[in-house]
Order: sequence, then structure tokens, then C-alpha cells
Amino acid sequence: MGQSPSSMRSKSGRQRSFRGFARRHKLNKSSLSHTFSLPPSEEYPELMNVNTATEEQLMTLPGVNRQLARAIVLHRQMIGRFKRVDDLALVSGIGAEKLELLRPEISISNRKQVSRASSCSQSLDSVRVSVESKLCSVNSSSVFQLQCVPGLNQEIAANIVDYRNKKGPFKSLDDLIKVRGMDVVRLSTVKQHLSLELRKCESLQHLANGHVYGCADDTVSKSFINGVSSTPKTPHRKSLSMPNKLPMTLPNGFATAPVNDILDLLSAYSHRPIVEEEFKYERDGIKCCRIASWNLHKLDVDKITNPGVREVICRTILENKLSLIAIQDVLDVAALKILCDELNSPALRRVREWKSNSHRWEYCIADQLDSKKLGFLFDSSNKGITIEDIPLDQVCLLSEASEIRPLVSELATLRSERYATEPQAFLLSGRPTVILNVVCHDRLSTEDVDHIDRVVKMADRGGLPLALAGEFCCWSNVQTLECCEPLLDEGLSTTIDNKYSGQSCILCPGTIDSSNFNGHSGAIKSGLSHLAIPRGWSWGGPASPYCPVWAELKVPD
Repeated sequence: MGQSPSSMRSKSGRQRSFRGFARRHKLNKSSLSHTFSLPPSEEYPELMNVNTATEEQLMTLPGVNRQLARAIVLHRQMIGRFKRVDDLALVSGIGAEKLELLRPEISISNRKQVSRASSCSQSLDSVRVSVESKLCSVNSSSVFQLQCVPGLNQEIAANIVDYRNKKGPFKSLDDLIKVRGMDVVRLSTVKQHLSLELRKCESLQHLANGHVYGCADDTVSKSFINGVSSTPKTPHRKSLSMPNKLPMTLPNGFATAPVNDILDLLSAYSHRPIVEEEFKYERDGIKCCRIASWNLHKLDVDKITNPGVREVICRTILENKLSLIAIQDVLDVAALKILCDELNSPALRRVREWKSNSHRWEYCIADQLDSKKLGFLFDSSNKGITIEDIPLDQVCLLSEASEIRPLVSELATLRSERYATEPQAFLLSGRPTVILNVVCHDRLSTEDVDHIDRVVKMADRGGLPLALAGEFCCWSNVQTLECCEPLLDEGLSTTIDNKYSGQSCILCPGTIDSSNFNGHSGAIKSGLSHLAIPRGWSWGGPASPYCPVWAELKVPD
């Protein structure tokens, strides 16, 4: 109403040429009704084949200059050919908006075909699986498989799984009308691609454990299945890096390619930051490494099996060149092993393509009665810097200072109702160093402050490098520890979601000038979300609502 008949507006607000739409569909004037309903047509003009087009031909496409055309050709030469139009999203310089601009003009073969318009889907749901030969079971399919059904997007697929988990298997396809977001028109479209049958497959036994973690909102059911099999929850106190890859299995007999393609596309659309500073493990000619602290918020096997969570954690560690990370809120030791295995033998494409990975990652965690354990992940050897975890008692043998032995005894008693600590000794290029992994549950009492101050002063007198890293509940806890200096700016927010409170920080005894830290530190706040991580009833949630923080520690030659 009130619009020019030669133009119309898309949902995004951009004006589209109706003449161009009619030209692509070869419409005659007689085929247009008063409501502009477009009858299906089997005759379409030939689109540009991106697998055979030259640079000059590609430059005739909207928004493609010579640099982008050359990038398309180079990417095509590297991978052999594009298998789907959506593969162009992996080309450097082509984002979601530009891909939707190109989609109506291109194809991946010489057949006359029409490209699916972006209005037929939401978010990344333009990736579809042909289900002519196999119907998708609404009673056992994962969210990733359901969203491949024409007419279903990520949100409705998640709603179907959530409804199924709460109410039990669907007895009739018509029961889908009870699912949030489903209407009569959509149901009539998707029914032809769905079935109630449970397909037999070897991976069915994994479905009970193959959960995906909904980080930012617990309304997402943890029984949301992503088709990645879980590792049995076996306890490990301490483990070296293991090269085994996390197995990827898919239920219902579907081929692995479609789901893997979806994961690749979700990764391609998930923002990764450009690291501005190129840290080379030294400052002013002095070797140094970055130690960090990261509250990974209920880290268990169910959470870490989500490929988006693993990708965010691993890429954040690698991009920022973190060498030693104190990790808080570990619910399952096996989750640290899976994370370590991903760094050493990457199964995810974005982790695998990172060239600066040493593949020498290890983890350690002590036997703790607390359900929320404190652990460490560290790069054992990189750029001439070696890190080795050692028993705390061994520090006494490596130091001649008289203060060290009583210090070790005091460290073992650092725990109260208001905070939990885990002291861990490391050999940092041969020098003993102690990191206190700390989580404060409440404001520290006067007795707590006195106890921590006494331990810090003993370490300072004994010449033992010591750092406190972790969640300190609030800045007032950091400020009450007068014998320590925070390495981050006061008042710096280290949470992503306002629902969560906490203050991540790294503290050193005395002043920075007298410590082994060089004064460089920061909080990482970008690249912490992924489109494969649920966020309430939408997508693009963070791997943790807490930001990692880091500081640089001098390493002896």
C-alpha cells in the first residue's frame, strides 16, 4: 500500500528492485495478480558459475571488486571447487550481508537454477539437507539436523527438542502445532520432510549424554543434542596431553557432511577479533610469558562437547598467546582433558588452522572436595619457555630460603567459607613459581585478609615468585589485600552478562617494580561468543559470562 509498483522493501529495510526480481524469474505481466503472488516457474535464466568464472567475470557481480574476485579465485584453487553457494562465506572479504547480495546471481554449476533467497530462512538456516530419501525424525534428531529441514530455523528446531524433552516423544506430527513458534502454514510445509520413526544407528547410545550447554540462560534445556558424542566421565587427578580426538557421531543415519558443513558455516559467521598487538614472548629483549585467569562457569563434559564452546576457548587462548591459565568453576575434570586434547590434536577447523599452536598443552588439577574445582591449563614448551607443574613440597628442595618450608605449610591451610584457593607450583624455565588460584564466594573477613597477607609476605621474604589469580567477588576484596598490587586497572569490568557479578584479577606481592611482572596486562572482551552456543531462545551465546584476564611474567634466561 502506497509503494511504487516497481520496488519493494525487504525485512532488513533495503529497497529491492522488483524489475530485477521479475527478470530473474522471467515473469510476464499476465502472471502477476493484484497481490503480486508469484506462481512457481521451471524456467530460470542461467546464473554465474563461481567454479568456472574468471576474475573479470566475477567483477561484474554486485559489490565485487578485483581484490575480492581474486580472493574468490584463490580460495577456489585452494579447495578445488565450491560445493555450495554458502561456501563463499569462507572467502576472506565476503560476509553474511555480501553473500546475500550475491546469492540471487550465482550458482555452483552450469545447470539453470534459481538461488534460494535469504528471505526463505532466518540467520544461517539457508543451509539445507536434501531429505527426499530420508525423513528427519522429530523424536530423535538433533537441533542441527532439524534446522536442515526446509521451513525450520534454529529457534523452532530448539523449541521442538525442548518440547520433546519435557513432554516426551511426539505421537503425531500434528502435535508439532503445540511447539512455540509453529503455525499451521509452517506445519503443512515441514510435515512432508518429517517422520516419527526412531532410526537405528550406532550413535544412538550417545544421545543420552550428547548435550549442548546453554551458557547465558538456563532456560535452554541441557538435553539439547548436537550430535557430538560425550566422553565418559572418568576422574583424572593429573594427566599429560593426550592426542586422541573427540569423536564426532551423528544419530539417525544421516551423513556427517551436512552437520559438519553447518558447523563450518556457523564458525565462519562467528566473529573472531583481529589481535592488534603481536606479542612475541618477550618485552625489551627480556623473555616473558602470559599467565591468565578465566572463570569458565560450570565447565563440565556436557558444556565442552559443544563445538562452539571449544572453539571460543581454544582460539581465545591461542590468539592471545596465553601460556598458563588458572581456570575456575570446573565441575568435571574430564572437561579439562577434552579441552587439552582439542589444543593438541584439533578436530575443529578454526583451531586446526591456527599455525602458532605448540600442540604441547597439559593440564593439572588437585583432588578437591569442593564440587567447583580449580585447575590449570599450560603450554609446556613454546618459544624456548618451558613450564612444568611440580608438587608443592618440591619447592622446598629447590630453594635455600628458610621461609619456604613454613610457607608451604601455610599455603596448604589457605581456605575458608568465604574463599577457596588452590596453590600450584610450576617450574618456569627452571625457576620455581607459585600461582594461587582463588575464588571468593563472599567479602573477605579481617581474619581472611590477615592470613593471605601473611602468606604473601613470607613468599616475598623468601624470594619466591608468587601470584594470586582468580575471581575475587568484588573490587573491595582486591583492595583489602594491601600487601598485593592488582595488575589490572581498578574498576575494570570483567563480566559479559549483567546477570553475573564478579571481578577477575591477577595480583602480585608488593609493587610491580619489585615483582617479576613487567606491567603489561589486560582483559579479553571480544571473540567470546559463537553462533553454535544457545543464548536463551536465540543463538550466539558466550562460552562463559566471565572474561579472561592476563598479565606478563618475566622468564629467566
